[in-house]
Amino acid sequence: MNKIDALHEKEFGERPLIIGEVPGICTLFGNFSDICEGWAVIGTSNGYVRLAVSKRDDGMVRLYNATANDRKRFSLNSIKFRKEDRWGNFIKGVVAVLASEDYRMQGMNITCYGPVLLGDMNAVGTALALVTCITLNHLYGFNMSYQTMTRISYRSMVVFNQRSCRLCDLVTMLHCPPGKVLFFDLDTMGYQEIEFPFGSEKGDCFAVLLESKINQGAMREEVSTRRNDTKQAFAELKRFNQDGCALREFPEEDLHNRQMAMEEPMRHICSYVLMESQESVQAAKSLKQKDPRALGNVMNRVQSGLRDLMEITCPETDWLAKRACETQGCFGAMQVYDGMAGNMLMLFDKHGWDRYQPRLEDYEHIFGFHPKWHIYQSPGSMQVTYPV
Repeated sequence: MNKIDALHEKEFGERPLIIGEVPGICTLFGNFSDICEGWAVIGTSNGYVRLAVSKRDDGMVRLYNATANDRKRFSLNSIKFRKEDRWGNFIKGVVAVLASEDYRMQGMNITCYGPVLLGDMNAVGTALALVTCITLNHLYGFNMSYQTMTRISYRSMVVFNQRSCRLCDLVTMLHCPPGKVLFFDLDTMGYQEIEFPFGSEKGDCFAVLLESKINQGAMREEVSTRRNDTKQAFAELKRFNQDGCALREFPEEDLHNRQMAMEEPMRHICSYVLMESQESVQAAKSLKQKDPRALGNVMNRVQSGLRDLMEITCPETDWLAKRACETQGCFGAMQVYDGMAGNMLMLFDKHGWDRYQPRLEDYEHIFGFHPKWHIYQSPGSMQVTYPV
């Protein structure tokens, strides 16, 4: 964490008293499953957000985003949401919620830094809210439980910032051990820890996280629109749920019943989300059994659904997935959500990955984007350090 230490000192002329860090999130399966309170498999990512804090003698809080080279400030006596403060509102929101619950603070200098800050605003907000809550908890000795920090971070996002926030993401950042993923029941928010057996290049099979490097804006807007469509589709589906069963258990034959007056695009969306939720259960089973072929089949079905039912793939990701599935030694390929649009998870054996890598040169030649990749392994949860 030395870099943020130096960045903070350069900006504010003093070393931080404390540095907190949370990892990014990678939703492997079940990115839309929260809408039907289904199941999801989530791990942490190589991305992170770090937060360095020192104290001031006045009531001002000065914020420095070292990744974006941007600065904000606010007074503890007047904590208000301001649209122009963008990322700063996520830190401000936590301070506002803490103050409303009588946690006492003084003026602060705060530096944030990390690749997650380049992601979409919900990913940025969730990570910034939690790392702020964790760091201030240790700085001031609030002795908050993980449950309280989760609640405060969630409230700062949903109430102060009026943004969506998934509890499962906060829980994963707090609790996911290194080398494991969490299998969530999103109805009860219970979860199981599952070893991720494909996180080493030394193994017989390994998972590759491929960054397609496509234009982020267009796909982020498309995914955001589709998520709103999904909420609308399930609000409509509730009207047809006459048996009162959990939405994730809605019978597939009823969904495809043409007597059910639902527009076809909405029907497709519901079909995909219910399928994705069930496929998350199969993915968890495959991970427990360390079965790459079964897991790859799940990945391919999810990718087909994203393309044909949700229509939120693009020519670049379709090309990458198709070339992967044509490669001997590739078990599966699909888009995953880790805060960046268009990233792919692929499962190979050693020889399969060697065969596929030349296709990345073809990809760059055809589309003009230089992809990056790393072996996917869930690196672990949050941490706090005290600079010496």
